[in-house]
Amino acid sequence: MNSYVELMIDPTLIQIRQKIQAQRLTLQEAAAAIGIGASALERHLSGEYVRSDSMAKYRLWLEGAQPQSSLQPTPRERSLTEEDSSLPSPPIQGMDTLSIAPEKPLNVVDLFCGCGGMSLGFERFDGGRVYRVAMALDIEAPMVRVFNDNHPSPSGNLPIARQSDITDFMSEAEIQGYYLDHLARTTGDTALAEELGKLSNGGIPGLRKRLEELDHDFLENLYAHRSQPDYVSAIRKLGSATLGQTSVTGFHSATKLPSSGGSYPKLGPLIWHQDGNIPEAVQAINVTLDEKLLRSCRSDMRKLWDSEAGKLETRAAGAGRGQLASAAERINKFLAFLESPVMRAIKTLWVEWRAKREALRRSFFEAPLIQAALKSIYEDGRQVTVLLGGPPCQGFSRIGRGKIRSLKEQSVHVHEDEDSVDSRNQLMHQYVLFVAALAPKVFLFENVRHFQAVVKAEGIEFDAADILAEAIESVSERGLGYAVSRKIVVASEHAVPQARERFVMAGVRKELSKSLSSMDAAAWCLSLQRRKAVPLQVALEELPVPNFSNQELQEPILEKPHRPRRNEAAVPDQASDVYRAWAFRGTVVDAHLARPPRRDDEAFFSLMGPGKRWMDYRCDEAPTLQRIATLLSKLDDELRTCPELGERLGISSDEVSNLAASADGSLTLRLLLESIPPQPGELQHHLLTTTYLRKREGAHGDWLSRMDPAQPSKTIVSHMAKDTYAFVHPTLPRTLSVREAARVQSFPDDYRFGSVGLVDGFRVVGNAVPPLLSLQFAQRVAQVLAKENATSGPMKIFHAAHPAEPEQLAII
Repeated sequence: MNSYVELMIDPTLIQIRQKIQAQRLTLQEAAAAIGIGASALERHLSGEYVRSDSMAKYRLWLEGAQPQSSLQPTPRERSLTEEDSSLPSPPIQGMDTLSIAPEKPLNVVDLFCGCGGMSLGFERFDGGRVYRVAMALDIEAPMVRVFNDNHPSPSGNLPIARQSDITDFMSEAEIQGYYLDHLARTTGDTALAEELGKLSNGGIPGLRKRLEELDHDFLENLYAHRSQPDYVSAIRKLGSATLGQTSVTGFHSATKLPSSGGSYPKLGPLIWHQDGNIPEAVQAINVTLDEKLLRSCRSDMRKLWDSEAGKLETRAAGAGRGQLASAAERINKFLAFLESPVMRAIKTLWVEWRAKREALRRSFFEAPLIQAALKSIYEDGRQVTVLLGGPPCQGFSRIGRGKIRSLKEQSVHVHEDEDSVDSRNQLMHQYVLFVAALAPKVFLFENVRHFQAVVKAEGIEFDAADILAEAIESVSERGLGYAVSRKIVVASEHAVPQARERFVMAGVRKELSKSLSSMDAAAWCLSLQRRKAVPLQVALEELPVPNFSNQELQEPILEKPHRPRRNEAAVPDQASDVYRAWAFRGTVVDAHLARPPRRDDEAFFSLMGPGKRWMDYRCDEAPTLQRIATLLSKLDDELRTCPELGERLGISSDEVSNLAASADGSLTLRLLLESIPPQPGELQHHLLTTTYLRKREGAHGDWLSRMDPAQPSKTIVSHMAKDTYAFVHPTLPRTLSVREAARVQSFPDDYRFGSVGLVDGFRVVGNAVPPLLSLQFAQRVAQVLAKENATSGPMKIFHAAHPAEPEQLAII
């Protein structure tokens, strides 16, 4: 074992590895003997964080004690090959000196791309000479807008990022067709466009033209139905509050029915809809759809409508009090509206439109000749090398190991799986489908830290990541195979000024390299160099005074204060220097927009010390407070038994009782807030309520906190779009701006967020992958690809002497 690994792994784990090797145990046998999961043992031996209870098991095993309980390996685990059961290998000697220069940049696809944090690191690695982001997909318009503001399309004919619902894709062939059509139009590749146009039945341009006609006819007919007096009257009775209710808007989103109302209808994110101009010369596909296929599609659409209506009924039945009761009332009003004659007619219209649309796509992409042609075109130098993305996966952990077969089998038509009704599960199906369709050499899957939490299914304990890993091991009839490695990556350990923890899985094609095992390669992709933490104060350097607004207005460009010019040729060698070299670009910034603090909040922020949370000002264990509470309680008892005492002292029992109720741990907070003059027209500081004062460790006591300038920031989250009280500036009496949050996320200053305003700005920044982290993944992946092509192939191989930008040199 080399010194690099020893620095990463606790000495106890080194002894564990040595004992396993000495006893010649497989990974599963060792895990069973220790009493820990095999996947957890593998991660711990790779240098991942070990919880105290797991460390205790390791120490006991070293001392010869038997585990109190252990998980017995499943029949499948016992049948693992020797390669699969081997211990994780150490990082590869000499790998970090390699780099590549392909003849043309390698294609990268980013699913659930957000505003482009993960894409940016790959795109800017080595000056853009290694990778190019060929396509990015996300369902949210603000995310796509910011992405395209910063990742211009080479041709200008079609943006790189598309607002798409990836659950709409039905097959591997459709994904390949969509990608190739996108590639042709974004790059201006006329040869590729001609190939796609020569496919049978008018090709993909003809398919797009026919779908455009179907959508136009549906919208025209829908508008005619919605112009009828009965519909207009019913909409007026419903009111905007009902139509804007979350569950009601969710119904429209799930069914792809344009929002109910009186204006001309508009479709939301739907693949093959409004995705660019179609030349007038293109002829629409003219085929007679199979009636059996149409009946099947109509049945599927009716089930979808009825299922979504059933969800509304369930939500309405779970009514509570207050806002929940109001929501239930609105849902019930909308359910009654769905049963009206005019809406039944619209349902029939909608079913026919959706059925024809899906039948047309299935008829085209399920044709064997089309599938063979698309595969041939795709594999003719247009392949995707790297697939990025991580879908929301809270529901995936509930699928169970029995669903793995379904994940593998759904590569032809995902929607046939009745158990994937949870949209989050369906997103996971789709992720696996994209891996199967695009067959990238490497994929990176990123998600929340708790993605690999242990779950139980069919009497077996395992973690959610195991399901994904097993599902991806063999995802296609083409026999693809991936070796995977997973890790919890802490951003603050890699020059990002933020304590962000994320689950990352890397997958590498098993046949990728003859000179390097794919398991080693997958682990290497996640073996980022560790560095000292970059403090928050570094991230906030060189920024002007922000603008203040609560509105979603386009933010003007602000010029940064003048600073002495750095020596750009110098190679930074400290984490803070690495961060500055990456982030402090250009002389101006946009989106430096912060919420204006209330005057009373501004005064309270000024009283808070750096790094202090709301709950830190509680005094629950203070002896003086306990004595005050005891004295007030005794005085209250005396006043109740001796009323004349109260008359003599000029106090009442109720007054003392109310004062005693205030003598709890929040008394210090109460005193601080009472020292601040209330806003005009208010009787007291708006935070002087029981709801706020009772907050402590178990009640989000850090909901209001001042950041510590000497430490990395807490995790930047999308909730900042709603309030930023948890992110009070470390030295100024205000909360962070959008640009400051972007700095903490390691977005360079030249990355633009101004087109989405304050609220969406916080959302897109909070949901992003730190691009400086992505840059380091891009480097590791490039080194794996370089190792593959070290002896042959079109890529030139370089060593450390290869010129690179300062940030690449610093990270190697």
